[in-house]
Amino acid sequence: MLNGRFLASRFAQLLRGMARNDNFILFLLENNCTSRVDTYNMVYKTSGIVLKRKNFGEADRVLTILTERFGKISAIAKGSRKIKAKLLGHLEPFTQVNFQFHEGRNFYIVTSADIVHNFENIHNDYQKTTRAFYLGELCDKFLESDEKNIEVYRLLSSALEYLEDNNVDLMLRFFELKIIEASGFKPALRECVHCRKILTAGSNFWDQSEGGIICSDCQKKFQHGKKISDGVIKLLRVIEEKDIENATKIKQDNKIEAETEEILDLYIKNILERELKSKRMMKQ
Repeated sequence: MLNGRFLASRFAQLLRGMARNDNFILFLLENNCTSRVDTYNMVYKTSGIVLKRKNFGEADRVLTILTERFGKISAIAKGSRKIKAKLLGHLEPFTQVNFQFHEGRNFYIVTSADIVHNFENIHNDYQKTTRAFYLGELCDKFLESDEKNIEVYRLLSSALEYLEDNNVDLMLRFFELKIIEASGFKPALRECVHCRKILTAGSNFWDQSEGGIICSDCQKKFQHGKKISDGVIKLLRVIEEKDIENATKIKQDNKIEAETEEILDLYIKNILERELKSKRMMKQ
């Protein structure tokens, strides 16, 4: 067991947001730092969607859950891997669940979980499963822990409901643009991100570093930006304005959809400073 002063220092790091990652969660578990449930007997209820999980010890799981009330949280499901565990089968990734938690010192402890929607079609279809993992990883990487964002929760819920019965590529572009917007990185699509002039059809460029479209004059001046077609600009604007049902009904040729995917992929990589593992998995 580690001494109290050292643990207090590591807890302070967590509170400052300097150590919110899976390795630190496992560090806390390995050193028996989940005792707040014994001291603070608070009970919390919320709906949530499991984004990912990790096995821990002989029978436990560590979950990352996007909740309606508390945002993205880390939770421990103790004994959930046992054959007769009451939580067995209730904590699969991309399952929508009504949760009950105790709040531990550093993460929540799951005390009950009732399935609202298990998205059976997604789990039984490999392509849909890989797409669901991509949606989940986007949520995980864009959101800070314990930061409420009901807009993203509803976005993921509606996307999974749509994916359960449909499998349209444009749904992914819709989700990408909407989570970018909800996270505070809304791109400029109607005026030049540099000079603020209203964009006109013709020669325009995408600048992922600045977060939007730049006109030809600014591209010549600053010498950066990737050519973007009028069709992609139009598609991004339409997606921005519509809900998932109407956005996914838009008919586009494959070239426009491929270019739109490339533009959004560049922007996401620039924001997150990484390529998502699930994106590579979808391409395999």
